[in-house]
Amino acid sequence: MLVAMGLYSWATGLPSQYNQLYVTALGANTVELGSLNGLGGVASSMVSAPMGWFIDKHGVKKVIALGLILSAAVSGIYGYAFNWWMLIPAIVLAQTSMRMIMPLTDIIFVETTKPEKRALAMGFSRTVWAIPTALAPMTAAIIVAKFGGINIQGIRPLYYVQLISIAFIVLFIVFMLEPGQARLVTNRHKSISRTSLVEDFRELFKGESWLKHWAIIMSLQHFGWSVAFPFIPLWMVNVKGADPYILGAIGTAGMVTSALLQIPTGRLADKIGRKKAFLLLAPFSYLGTILLIQAPSPQFLIAVGVLGAAGSMMMGGIGGVSFIPFITMFWETVPAEKMGRWFGLTGALNIFALPASILGGLMWQAGLAELVLFIPVLIEALTVIPILMRIPDTLGRNKQ
Repeated sequence: MLVAMGLYSWATGLPSQYNQLYVTALGANTVELGSLNGLGGVASSMVSAPMGWFIDKHGVKKVIALGLILSAAVSGIYGYAFNWWMLIPAIVLAQTSMRMIMPLTDIIFVETTKPEKRALAMGFSRTVWAIPTALAPMTAAIIVAKFGGINIQGIRPLYYVQLISIAFIVLFIVFMLEPGQARLVTNRHKSISRTSLVEDFRELFKGESWLKHWAIIMSLQHFGWSVAFPFIPLWMVNVKGADPYILGAIGTAGMVTSALLQIPTGRLADKIGRKKAFLLLAPFSYLGTILLIQAPSPQFLIAVGVLGAAGSMMMGGIGGVSFIPFITMFWETVPAEKMGRWFGLTGALNIFALPASILGGLMWQAGLAELVLFIPVLIEALTVIPILMRIPDTLGRNKQ
């Protein structure tokens, strides 16, 4: 998984800074851009619960392989689109396939590591992935500049390269990854075949005290991210004047910073606790968002890559590595046999992405671009963190 997801991270990182710019170059306005992003979130939420149930029944290999195949289809659709509406199925499949790949890799790491080294393992995986991913932004910048700049002709070749790369990863996963084991049981003698999907999800909450708090946290975060995420590249290019090489430098700075800090962050979370480590690092993304809004020239945006920005975990940076203790604590909330359903339930909360993305587009058109970018900071600082403070840290629980 380290090898496969390292290659996958490079492939997805190649056009990641250009996806929204490509959609608008094909003719979409900001409301249509937000709607497309929201539709992807709704589609992901609709399949998330059945997918989580399937994972607990059959393991993760089949789901990851299917997710990679869908991801390859997304690259093909992007590469051959000549109008923004042709991207509707691609954007729907993109968010669905992403949910079928990276979170399931985390399930594998959480299940196969000891609690006192779990966050370290998660950080180590991100460090390994950051090495090829750090090369993606500048590679993309060179390709875009060579083929005509930030326009349709300049961005399109990125999707062809991505398609070939993901096709190779599919073959690698199919032949190299061992099948997972079915884990879902309702008691020691009763298998999943005797229960219904609804009953299995009802059983998810039995004996678990903090799942409702986590559901609220994930709903709020998904909403905040969906408001701002589609518009960050537009702000950098159309408002701040970033060119392909500035975008490449931002991405590289974020990935290099992440690579250097992932393992220390994992060690820190294993020593002082997941919650304290998250609270220590998350504010850097708030500073990065402020700098993103106030940057006096495009060059200052490179520092945003170092700090990170709220609403864009893919940017990396210091704030981005706070995701390691956060997601480790998230997974440790439930035992291994419930992780698939827990993944499915929280993924269903992506349904809030559609109204959030439309809201972001409407606010952008109304001249409230700065507020759009700052909403994830407000939501996390004023609602997510106060709720998280009430939840006991999972490190102490697992050591017991």
